[in-house]
Amino acid sequence: MERIGVRELREQLGRRVDAAHYRGEHVVIEKNGEPRAALVPYEWWQEQTGQSETEADTSDQT
Repeated sequence: MERIGVRELREQLGRRVDAAHYRGEHVVIEKNGEPRAALVPYEWWQEQTGQSETEADTSDQT
């Protein structure tokens, strides 16, 4: 799995989001050399969490 720093990701965010969506790429996002987050395809994330699109949309509104 590819790793990318936050600064580099800022410059490439649109392209990286498209790569996740269209090509299924997964990327580990690092800050100061430490893994902090991951950019994964939304469909993959839904499968992993067992959430429907409706559940995912409303879970952040607490």
